[in-house]
Amino acid sequence: MCSLTELRPNRDLLDTNFSGYKLSLDPVPIYRHKLHNEVDHVLPSEDQYSFLHVKVFGLHNHLYGDPWAREDVYYIDKRWKVHKSVRNANTDQLDGTLEVWEMPSNHVRKSGHYNTSLSFPSSELAVLTDGAGTLHVVSTGIRVETPMWKVLFSDEVCGKEKPFTIVDSRVIESSNKREIHVLLLWIDEVKKLLDEWDSSITFVTRLAWITLSEGENQVWSMRCMRQLSGVGGMEYAALEPSCNSLYIASGKPFQFDSDSENAVQKNMPEKSVMKEIQVQYMWHQTTEDITVWVQVPEQSTESDLNVSVDTSHVKIKFKDSLLLEGSTWHCLEPQLTTWMLNKQKLEVTLVKREQGLMWQNLLKEETQGEEILDPTLVEEMHLKLAHLCSDKEVTDSGGNCVPAFNSEQLEECDALPLETLLLVRLDSHTHDVSHKINLGGHQWLFSDPMKTDAVPVMCLRHDVDGCVWQLESPQENGQWPCTHIGTFPAFGYVQASKQQKKFCTCAPDMSYVAVCEGSRHIYIYRQPVAIATELRNRRTGQHMTRVAKQQLVNLDSVSEVLGVHASCHMLYVLTVDTLYALRVSYNPSPES
Repeated sequence: MCSLTELRPNRDLLDTNFSGYKLSLDPVPIYRHKLHNEVDHVLPSEDQYSFLHVKVFGLHNHLYGDPWAREDVYYIDKRWKVHKSVRNANTDQLDGTLEVWEMPSNHVRKSGHYNTSLSFPSSELAVLTDGAGTLHVVSTGIRVETPMWKVLFSDEVCGKEKPFTIVDSRVIESSNKREIHVLLLWIDEVKKLLDEWDSSITFVTRLAWITLSEGENQVWSMRCMRQLSGVGGMEYAALEPSCNSLYIASGKPFQFDSDSENAVQKNMPEKSVMKEIQVQYMWHQTTEDITVWVQVPEQSTESDLNVSVDTSHVKIKFKDSLLLEGSTWHCLEPQLTTWMLNKQKLEVTLVKREQGLMWQNLLKEETQGEEILDPTLVEEMHLKLAHLCSDKEVTDSGGNCVPAFNSEQLEECDALPLETLLLVRLDSHTHDVSHKINLGGHQWLFSDPMKTDAVPVMCLRHDVDGCVWQLESPQENGQWPCTHIGTFPAFGYVQASKQQKKFCTCAPDMSYVAVCEGSRHIYIYRQPVAIATELRNRRTGQHMTRVAKQQLVNLDSVSEVLGVHASCHMLYVLTVDTLYALRVSYNPSPES
C-alpha cells in the first residue's frame, strides 16, 4: 500500500517578524575569464518544438559543480573538451581554466541532438554524454589534484544514435565491487512508439535507469536497463542513495515500461495511468467556505445524487458511481453544507470550521481537482506583501501605516501552479509507487545538491517563504522522511516578480540564494544577520536587530547565461564565452 507523507514546516525555522530585504550597495567583486572556445550550446531543432523540449533545452545548466569540491566548476566547449576552473592558491581568485579531458568525437553534431552533460557519481569517477547518444564513464582520479582523466566505458546505451541528457548518477560499492547507476532523459514522439498512448498526446518524457558493473581489470559493462515514461515534464528526478528507488516530482504520473532484470507486470486497469489525467472537479475557496463543482451525466435529477459530508470527509455519488470521495485538508461544519443541481453541474458549498484559513488542497489524497483562484484574494495578498520586495523606504507621517503599493507592478505571484505536483518514490523491484507527497499548493522554486550522500534538496514556496526540504530514505516503520532544514524568508514572494529568471540556486550553507535572469542580471538574497546598532522600522516602529540584504549584480555582457553554480564563497556564472566568479563571502566560516 502506498504511504502518504505530509510536509510540515518547522516553525522554529520560520521568521514571522521578517520585514523584508534591504537593498545593499556594497560591491560584489567579479572575476572573469574569457573562454578560448565557446561553450557547446545546442538549440532544439524544428522537430523539437514541444514545451517539453523547450524546458529540457532552455533550462539546461551548462556549468557543472563538483559535489566533492564545491568551489570547482566544469564546462564543455564546442570541441567537446572538458575544462575545470582554476583558483589562485593565495588570493582564491579565478585564474582561468584547465583542460582535463576531450570527449571522443564518435558523432558529428546534427539536428535532433541534445546538449552535452556531465555528472560526478563519486570523488574519482565522472559520467558524460556528448548529447548524440554515447555515454562515457571516466576515471578522474582525485580531482582536487587535477590529474588527467581516463576513459573506462563508452557505449550507445540507449540504442544507435539515440541522444539523451544525464539527470543523476551514483556509485554503489560492496565487497570490492562497484556499480554505477545513471539516470538518462530524452523526449520521444508518441507516433514512433508501439505503446498505446492517448491520441491527443504528441510527446512523452522517457527515462532510462542504467546500471553499469565493474568486472576484472576495471572492465565495465551494462548490467541492467530500466525504462520509464510519463506524460508531461518533471521538476525533480533523483536516484535514492541506496539506488533501490527513484524519486520523481511531476504533474503527471510516471511508470516503468521495462526492466531487463525483473519483468514489469502491466495490469490492464492501470493502462489509463499512461493517459493524461483529466480534471474530475473544480473548487473555489473564500476565507469562509469552499464551493465544489462536479460534472454529472445529462438528464440527472437530484434523486440520483447522494452528497455525504462530515467533519473531515466528503463523499459524492451518482446512483452507484462514485464521483468524489476523500478526507478534507482541514475540518468542516457538515451541518451547514448545501448543494444544488444546475443542468449537468452539481454545486456543493462546504463551510470551513476555521474561518480565515486558506486550504492548500480540497482533499488530502486527491490530485484530480483544479482550484479556481479568486482575483480579489490575490490582489489583497499583494497589498499585504508588496513591501517585502520593495527597495524604497516607506515613511509614515501620520498615525496610519499604509504600505507603498503600485498596481502596475503587480505580478501573479500568488497563483498556484497550473498542475498539481506529486512527489513519488518508485520502487525498482516492485515497479510500484511506495510513497508519495502531495505538493499541491506549493510552488516549485528550485532544487540543488548539497550533500554527496543525499539526494538534492527541494525549495518549495510555503506562504511567502522558500522552505528547503531534504528527502531521506524510508525508515523501518515505513515512513518517508522529508525534513524542513532551512528557510529563505519571503523568497517565494520576491522571486515571483522576476519574470526573466532562468536559474535559481543557493549556497550549501544556505547563507544566500540567487536568482539569475536569462542575461546580465543576478539577484542575491542573503539571510538575516545581526547588526551592531539597533534600527527602527519607520513604517511600523518596530526595533530591528537583524537585517537581510539583497544585491543586484549586472554583468558586463548581454550574452545569454548558460549555467550557474553556488558555493559558500563564490557564485559562478557561465555565458557562451565567459566564466564569471562573484565573490559573495570573504570569510570562510559559515557564519559570514
